[in-house]
Amino acid sequence: MMALLRSRTTMYVLVGIVVVGLVVSAAVGLFNSLGAATAGSPRAGQESGTPPAQEADVPDVSSLGSVPPGLSYSSDPDADVYCRQEGCARLVTVLTEDGEVTGDARATVQEVYDHLLDRGWKIMLPEGAESPEDVPPEQTVLTDDTVMIADTSTGGAGEPAVLMVRYADLTR
Repeated sequence: MMALLRSRTTMYVLVGIVVVGLVVSAAVGLFNSLGAATAGSPRAGQESGTPPAQEADVPDVSSLGSVPPGLSYSSDPDADVYCRQEGCARLVTVLTEDGEVTGDARATVQEVYDHLLDRGWKIMLPEGAESPEDVPPEQTVLTDDTVMIADTSTGGAGEPAVLMVRYADLTR
């Protein structure tokens, strides 16, 4: 067997097989990547961040229910809707009743969370968490079994409190 591996003919055959395998693998990868790009492109406006207008796929701001006292919800029907392959989500900015940014985004989000928890919403626990105390506040996700919300605020001074709202049923 060792004598066979030492022959030049065997080495040329092995090198030829490896080169053909690499070329075929590259061609298959290129074909798959071109197919994936065309499959995702029918959604016009994805590049600019503007999703297609499919209201059935995106929960409305009213799905959050009543607003906590002293606050208001704001969301542009077009600019604040983002769609990906997994589904669509709406960004909802939490402002004062006068439409101004609150002083502390984290406290505002916590106020909205407390308001929703009082109205029957539940905390979704991630894998490995046994109780809500195991989840940091900025990673808390609430649901009413129809929609779910998560904090997407940056937490910087003067930054607004922003919630991401999407349907809890991820098959939509």
